[in-house]
Amino acid sequence: MDHDQNLLVQSEMLILLDELPADLIERHPVQFLLHLDHIRQKAAQHRLGAVHDLSCAFEEALQPALKTGSGITVADSYLEAIRNAVQCNPISAAGTEAIMANVALRLGGQP
Repeated sequence: MDHDQNLLVQSEMLILLDELPADLIERHPVQFLLHLDHIRQKAAQHRLGAVHDLSCAFEEALQPALKTGSGITVADSYLEAIRNAVQCNPISAAGTEAIMANVALRLGGQP
């Protein structure tokens, strides 16, 4: 992807993230998950592997978090990680793995 295309994709993804407040997960979980799925689809469309992988991990982490009442905390952590992934230049598989490990550690889990 050329530089101008990267900026357009980055802008589109950041707008999608801006439209997804963390507290929506508790107020309207289905709407939140639909919006997260849209982000995941756009990430796949634009070949943003880190964003796609984080979105998948995010969805998996939400189910147990909602049961324990920590949905907003999990959402905040993953949304921040996804935003960071969107804002950086394309990264390798190792970079993607490092970002996901960082999120797991912040949430008290294991990478």
